[in-house]
Amino acid sequence: MSGPPRMPLTRPQAAALEAAADGATLTVVALRIGRPRPWVAARLSEAYKRLDVAWMDRHERRAAAVRVARKRGLIPPAAATTSPRKPQGPTSRPN
Repeated sequence: MSGPPRMPLTRPQAAALEAAADGATLTVVALRIGRPRPWVAARLSEAYKRLDVAWMDRHERRAAAVRVARKRGLIPPAAATTSPRKPQGPTSRPN
């Protein structure tokens, strides 16, 4: 999985992989990018081949493809997530 890229991803392949990076189902990814589910499945399959992870078990393939693509700068890094802050109510102090 390391080393120079075999081939860069096409824009559609990168868009599908980026939208699927959080582990969403194909149906959810399709809704996110406004494409039919079979189109998303085909673009992800092509991306897996280009990133040389198509041979992996299907449960590991997507995560490996995302790691490789991010490492090579083919898709943006994961957005930094922050834990939601609890709203602070008024504090009462004894007089």
